[in-house]
Amino acid sequence: MKDVIVITGASSGFGALAARALARAGHTVYATMRETTGRNARQVAEAQKYAAEHAVDLRTIELDDLLIPRALATSN
Repeated sequence: MKDVIVITGASSGFGALAARALARAGHTVYATMRETTGRNARQVAEAQKYAAEHAVDLRTIELDDLLIPRALATSN
């Protein structure tokens, strides 16, 4: 069964390892991290390269972009 999985802290360590392993297992994986165009731009490029080389569905997402709508919704 193919699932959609969100991994937080996927820029390094266990988060990065888990994202790649779950993608290899056939799942769609959203690997979230902060500052995807800044300090983690290299990790984003590595994840994209990994996805292309292994033909897996591994996508990176800017974590702060996910938090902004939630913060706006709860600020009222």
